[in-house]
Amino acid sequence: MKKLIFTIALFIASFITKATDNERFMKAMGATLMELGQAQDVASLQEVANKFERIANSETNEWLPNYYAALSYNLIAQKQKEGAEIDKYLDKTEGFITKLAQQNVSTPDEIEVLKAQVAMMRISVDGAARWMKFGSAFEGAIAKAKQINPENPRAYTLKAQMVFYTPQQFGGGAEKACPEIQTAIQKFANFKPTNPFAPKWGLEQVNGLAKACK
Repeated sequence: MKKLIFTIALFIASFITKATDNERFMKAMGATLMELGQAQDVASLQEVANKFERIANSETNEWLPNYYAALSYNLIAQKQKEGAEIDKYLDKTEGFITKLAQQNVSTPDEIEVLKAQVAMMRISVDGAARWMKFGSAFEGAIAKAKQINPENPRAYTLKAQMVFYTPQQFGGGAEKACPEIQTAIQKFANFKPTNPFAPKWGLEQVNGLAKACK
């Protein structure tokens, strides 16, 4: 009887500890995501990336901290003007993508979207020299994201951005992008995040492109 009571006590203690750890994780993620939404410059984005990395190191079974650390470095890269600096921060993004490959990611299509975003930004450094390598990487990642989850609006958003900013002589431009833009907007209308911290970004970007379709 004493052994049974002891076992039950251990179970309850373990449950309480797990609940406390989960609550701490939820609070840390919620607060850091709010900071990410408010970050406007490289310094604040770097601070956010560091916080996500610390959460990831503490909560090794959770993949979202590594995802948002990668996304934060993508955002920092977008604020750079020199190609070498863009590449430097994209390298950091890819480091977290490598970590994500070793985790149990519940929505792997989002990781493919991250890969496509990196490829698109690599192209932006030198389109003429990099299109062959990173253009195929972009298309492959987008195709895989859509295959995993045809309803992921971010996959359609990035495709719309790629077509929109590709010169007309190479098959791009606003007119060519409009069907992808409209599809992305429709996907966002039906999109339901799997949890409070699931990726939600993209609607603002695609709405900005949609102005060229009116």
